[in-house]
Amino acid sequence: MLIHFQWEFFFRALAACLVSMTLVIQLIPSVNRIARSKGLLNELNSRTSHRYQTPRLAGISVFFATVVSMFLFSTNQDLDTLRYLFLGLFIIFFSGFKDDIRSISPYSKLLIQILSAFLVVYSGIVITDLFGFLGIFELDVVAAALVTIICIVAIINAYNLIDGIDGCVSLLGVLHLFCFGAFFFVLGYINLAVICMAFIGALIAFFQYNVFGLRNKTFLGDSGSLTLGFVIAVCFVWFLKIHTIDDSSLLFQHPISIALSIIIIPVFDIGRVFFIRLLQGDSPFKPDRNHLHHHLIDVGLSHLQASLIFTAWNIILIALTLLISIRLGLGSLWIFIMLVTLMTLFTMVVNRLRKKKGHS
Repeated sequence: MLIHFQWEFFFRALAACLVSMTLVIQLIPSVNRIARSKGLLNELNSRTSHRYQTPRLAGISVFFATVVSMFLFSTNQDLDTLRYLFLGLFIIFFSGFKDDIRSISPYSKLLIQILSAFLVVYSGIVITDLFGFLGIFELDVVAAALVTIICIVAIINAYNLIDGIDGCVSLLGVLHLFCFGAFFFVLGYINLAVICMAFIGALIAFFQYNVFGLRNKTFLGDSGSLTLGFVIAVCFVWFLKIHTIDDSSLLFQHPISIALSIIIIPVFDIGRVFFIRLLQGDSPFKPDRNHLHHHLIDVGLSHLQASLIFTAWNIILIALTLLISIRLGLGSLWIFIMLVTLMTLFTMVVNRLRKKKGHS
């Protein structure tokens, strides 16, 4: 019976991926035509490395395809909980869609993100244990809610801000969703696995248009990157929650280390950029070219090359974290220090190469 249900879950997840992929392939050309007719194109400025204005509404296709696949292939498992997650997802999407059409202030977006995060907390998906990270274990109700909201908002913005070059957010998104989705699938959380696979299918289709598209080249826009960030943030919280409610032998001893290693690149980048902006007396939301993906472009790499390097480095960090956590049994704090140190060294190498190219 177990084998039967595993195969059923596998085909559900695979179907969600394929249907979502097919829908995005079909939808993006039509959405691009509408975007061009309405003048909804990216703005060319000193921060962008693109030479032509490009439609920025691919998030509509990705969101629609993902939601359709989720509804088609989800089971009755945890429907009450997922109801609030879907509501938060819709709120985040429409705020991003509004920003793609007519810019809204960063602080308005922040309030909307906090509202969506609150819905996740209200649904009962909360980080209740830090598993010894910084010497902290179980959290009380208020602390758990605050930590969860802060984590969700930070992760949403991390994925929004890393969407600056072709292929970057889609490749990293596929990697991160696959890691979380595989974990959910193995432990039998089929609806979460379906959500991950549906989004993966949509991102794979989008990647083709974003990186290799000529007439139908497109950008994800805030409607897509914010939605992706919200889904991965929810996966991050669910990943940790499962380690407090499940007794499977497949659980990790240091789940925070594993979860952080998966999303370390966008999270490190936003932390680094916000710190630099505050150090310079600027608003943390002030746009600039200080992101790591911009620096990789300054080195002379193409968008695809930079995105592939990011993804390969992320895979190395995940594998290294798994090895150290499982084989050596190091605690979460030591692994966190290792991840930050390696990301700092990576940044220093990129900056040195960048200076050799004449960039300050």
